[in-house]
Parts: sequence; structure tokens; C-alpha cells
Amino acid sequence: MSHLDNPFSKPSGEKVTCLEMLQVILDGEATEEQHLYFKKHMDACMPCYKSFELDMQIRQLIKSKCCGGQVPEDLVDRIKSQVNSIS
Repeated sequence: MSHLDNPFSKPSGEKVTCLEMLQVILDGEATEEQHLYFKKHMDACMPCYKSFELDMQIRQLIKSKCCGGQVPEDLVDRIKSQVNSIS
């Protein structure tokens, strides 16, 4: 796929990283087209899949153990950092 087919493409034509796409998805800011593109991308990109799954599991765990509100980004980042340092 060319960058023109990528709905995450920046107006400058600069390539969007997997992490940037993942962040848009996890922040709930992605369009339906971006969701579909990312799903196809994730099927072929194991690092994206692992990051997405880890992030979603952490968020679900925190939501189930906390007051049910939004999970603070810095908390998710700290937990991910600690999990990554173990593995």
C-alpha cells in the first residue's frame, strides 16, 4: 500500500509510524476508515498487534479495578514501561 492509501497519512506526505497509528486508535480519535486500515495493518505487523493487545489489556484491567472512569495516560504509560522492562 502506498502512503496515499493510508488514511493516517500526514498532509506533508511524511510517513506515519505504527506507534502514531496505534495512538490514534487507542485514544478513540480514529475514523472508521482508519480503524479498518489499522486492522489490516495489525494483521501483518506483529509489533503493532502485541502493543495493541497489551495496551487494551492494561486499560481493561485498570477500568475494572478503578472507579470506571477514563484511565490516565501517564498511568498506562508507567504500567506499560514496567511490563516491558520485565519481558
